[in-house]
Amino acid sequence: MSVLLGDALHVRRALGQAPDDDEYSPENLIGSPFSTVEDVVEWFNDNRRQILATVQDAVANGEPETAAQLLVRIWPIVPTTTDAVWCAALRDCGQRSAVSLPSSRVMAAVFRKSAAFFLACGDHRVAETEAMRELAIWRRLDDPDGHVRALNSLSRIFQARGRLHRVIDCAARRLAIHVRHHRPLDVAHDLRHLGAVMLQAHRPDTAVDYLTRALDAFDELPETTARQHAELRVLLGRSLWLSGSHSRARRQFSDALQIVFDEDEAAADRIRELLATAVNATLPEIDHETEVDEVWDEPDGGTHRDSP
Repeated sequence: MSVLLGDALHVRRALGQAPDDDEYSPENLIGSPFSTVEDVVEWFNDNRRQILATVQDAVANGEPETAAQLLVRIWPIVPTTTDAVWCAALRDCGQRSAVSLPSSRVMAAVFRKSAAFFLACGDHRVAETEAMRELAIWRRLDDPDGHVRALNSLSRIFQARGRLHRVIDCAARRLAIHVRHHRPLDVAHDLRHLGAVMLQAHRPDTAVDYLTRALDAFDELPETTARQHAELRVLLGRSLWLSGSHSRARRQFSDALQIVFDEDEAAADRIRELLATAVNATLPEIDHETEVDEVWDEPDGGTHRDSP
């Protein structure tokens, strides 16, 4: 098993994936036998049966902790083109291990990585199920950081499925956690994110409410950059415009222009384009300003997309 774990780490390094904290040791950082993606593909082809059998043996022998340690390192290196039967069997190992480890942080990481894998495969239903399993563990542990990470994972999945009402639900729950734990910077970002999602969901009046609160929250944070101030005012201006408050929208655009005038000429030109829009006309789509801003953290590890 130790050889398999070592090979899995070398594969992740070959794929450009950062090791987990507990993998930083001298023996893990010595030369890797893999130098190209083709090497990784060949290794997976040669070892896929052994990989699955090793995990299944750990589960069958009543060693759920061992199975979890294997799974948390295997999921990030499984190619997304791997056949569904093999993936379902590996996923079953996680589900069976979780029965004995209902409050395991390692199992939470297993479900987060498997959710990321199935999301990359386009299997949103299974990805959602895995992410919900992770969320349940963090709830049992009453861990706010883990809870937020799980909500972030679910948000990515719901966004991919176009289920904006569920994205909004995740964002609102994340906001509640940050308010409860007195995290003003996170609260400010959550308010901005909720406003952006409401704008995407064609709910401009609600977007105005969240973005106004976000504006107040960011104004109280000394680390807020000029660009953040300007982009937030542009978002608020867009929401006001869509709600019919054109004069208030123009004031936000003007404030944003004053902020970036001497700092970013390209951004200033884009804002001037907004200000030049006639009343009742449609605002131009400009870069990322109307998109949902992703304040989520990136999923742990990665997913190998090349076909074995």
